[in-house]
Amino acid sequence: MKRFLVCVLSAIVSNVMSQDFLGVHCDNYAGAISAISNPANIADNRLKIDIYLVGTNAFLDNNYLWVDRQKLIDSKFKIEKKDLNIFTSDRNKAGFASSRILLPSFMFNFGKNGIALNSSIRSNISIAGFSPELADAAFNEFADPSFFLKNIKSDDIAYNQMTWGEYALTYARVLKDDGAHFIKAGASFKLLQGLGATYMSMSNLNMQIDTTNIYSFVSADLTYGYSDNFDLSKTDNPQYNFKPSYGVGFDIGGVYEWRPKYFEYKYDLDGKTNLWRRDKNKYKLKASLAVNDIGGIKYKKGPYSNDVSATINAWNLDTVKFNSIASFDSLVKAKFPSNPYDNSFKMKLPTTINLQVDYRVNDAFYLNFTTNWANPFKSRNFHLNEYTNISITPRFEFAWFGIGLPVSYNTLAKQHAKDAMVGIMLRLGPLTIGTADLLNYFSNKIYGFTGYAMLRIPIPYTQKKDRDIDHISDGKDKCPDVYGVWEFKGCPDKDGDHVQDSEDMCPDVVGLKEFQGCPDSDGDKIIDMNDMCPDTFGLAEFHGCPDTDGDKIIDRLDACPFDAGLAEFNGCPDQDADGTPDKDDSCPDIFGLKELKGCPDKDADGIIDKEDDCPEQSGPVENKGCPWPDTDKDGVLDKDDACPQVAGVVELKGCPPFNPSAQEVPMKEAEKKIIEKAFATLEFASGKDIIKSKSLPALANLAKLLIEHKADWKLKLSGHTDNQGQDEANLILSEKRTLAVKKFLTKKGVSDDQILTEWFGASMPIEDNSTPKGRQKNRRVEMKILLKE
Repeated sequence: MKRFLVCVLSAIVSNVMSQDFLGVHCDNYAGAISAISNPANIADNRLKIDIYLVGTNAFLDNNYLWVDRQKLIDSKFKIEKKDLNIFTSDRNKAGFASSRILLPSFMFNFGKNGIALNSSIRSNISIAGFSPELADAAFNEFADPSFFLKNIKSDDIAYNQMTWGEYALTYARVLKDDGAHFIKAGASFKLLQGLGATYMSMSNLNMQIDTTNIYSFVSADLTYGYSDNFDLSKTDNPQYNFKPSYGVGFDIGGVYEWRPKYFEYKYDLDGKTNLWRRDKNKYKLKASLAVNDIGGIKYKKGPYSNDVSATINAWNLDTVKFNSIASFDSLVKAKFPSNPYDNSFKMKLPTTINLQVDYRVNDAFYLNFTTNWANPFKSRNFHLNEYTNISITPRFEFAWFGIGLPVSYNTLAKQHAKDAMVGIMLRLGPLTIGTADLLNYFSNKIYGFTGYAMLRIPIPYTQKKDRDIDHISDGKDKCPDVYGVWEFKGCPDKDGDHVQDSEDMCPDVVGLKEFQGCPDSDGDKIIDMNDMCPDTFGLAEFHGCPDTDGDKIIDRLDACPFDAGLAEFNGCPDQDADGTPDKDDSCPDIFGLKELKGCPDKDADGIIDKEDDCPEQSGPVENKGCPWPDTDKDGVLDKDDACPQVAGVVELKGCPPFNPSAQEVPMKEAEKKIIEKAFATLEFASGKDIIKSKSLPALANLAKLLIEHKADWKLKLSGHTDNQGQDEANLILSEKRTLAVKKFLTKKGVSDDQILTEWFGASMPIEDNSTPKGRQKNRRVEMKILLKE
């Protein structure tokens, strides 16, 4: 038991423990191995292709022993027990050890997808649960008298070790990238090749040492074992048989990025629009979460494995002799009864949760916070342990260069001479090196080791060159120094007519391919530069000008473009062949005279037949081509007769004299005056049938007189106008005025059948119409009293 505990304790400082690639874990140019911390990292990666040739990572940590740096150098790294020193504390003692040898690995990106294949050989040892008293006693090989007669206890002691090959296939994909919020996720499937594992656990240990090699009391539950590919039967020459066991493992993770200025990273190139700058990080803040190393490997136990409950009183170890696992196992099986146990065991991977927050201060400077959280630390059988590690890493990052300074704290840090570790990561092209605890190499107290180095072939995304800034990359641009369009692989088409300038006869004007880029605005198949009428559909024989009427005279020179005509009349027709073109011919279908606009005049009176009321008789224009008559036979021709229908006297231009007082009906003098006043004062508004108000009183008196004589009198009203205006209008006006007087009288009570009406327009003047006074007299309604029959 003593030797066994000493051997286990010595393992605390005999191996290394890895917090994988601290400082590289947050680098956006880490490429393939970025899948180790979060499989989602490989999607939307800054590297198009990444090939790792070889690499290694190692880390040692413990909270119990340390060695002086100078002694370590002086002894050429050959450590003896006398060189070891102890951290004094009341915490249980623990040690961790692992390493990773990175085998050829690669990653490539396509579209929104990323695929990686990482292969490595990993080793992990975790030791925990040694109480300070038990650790000190074991370190002194239980020979220090200060431990005699003391009860030494330790509740749980666990030792687990495994070496395995790991072949991880990772797939990741972008789930959302259409704005300020970006999400990607990924998973790794791992084929695990178990190369060997060992374990030991001891619980409820209670022991008391009387003197050197004499134990008065020992009790403990002890479990130990190993995989069957170790042959431990030979004491001085253990053998390893390559007989791997297999298992599977998984990693799963997601990444969120906040991209408040995402639009600055969009561009158009080579015929594609809204592309992302794959060579640039777009986020201001990135958060990622992953669960790593889920799974384990099942092994068949080696023959020297056991599970016992031991109770010993007064055991003299001088009588106990063993020099190998085989002899130790024989001793245990002989001394203690074995508990039932399985013939196989499953060693679980060191599962951790990785949480990262990365803040981009500017284009090159970043600040990263990472916690790699292991399960709550305690001793557990068949389970490799990690420890919880928290780090803050400021870094500068470029495609071919990167440097980071991770400041980390872990669950063992308070046992050291300092609370935190400061490391460094340096990436120079294909070479990456680093350590999680740089200051440890300059400290007097060396308690572990950390370091990594990798050689790789990274192929980062680059922004394609575009010298002429026409959104066609130089590699595909046939005219790289001239702004062009994608349709012609970067060659210009200034007018945008889909005919490149080098083949465009009209490079500054939108045209058609069939005419080598020249326009044909009117669609007549004659290009505008050769078309005399470029805006009107025309004929080739007239250089693109139209001849709508087909008379061989182009429309713009044709005075009658829609009617076929003669050249002598500028394209206008002359249907009646009278020498007057139809457009100027008032009688286009009848042969006529030029001086009469192509119309005939049979009676040669200067009035064309269609306007001559007497086309067979010569007459004056004023009588519409007819000779003047004397209708009333008063010796005054109708043309001079102001009253052509009534015989009159020459002095009154053919009109009879009018005496309003000369009534045909006998009447009193007072009655005559009423009639004369009504006639004398009757006036109308100019050009209207409205009776002026000053005429109304006399008319009202006339109405009373007529009512008095309703049994024997009738009143005849005759309407007349002056000669101003058209005859027809004057006739109508005389009618309206006559009826206006009748209407007034009937409203005053005169019987409708007592009033007779007639009207003559301007045909019967009583004064000369050439004077205002005369015209006023002519605008009248005459009144004549007649006896009833």
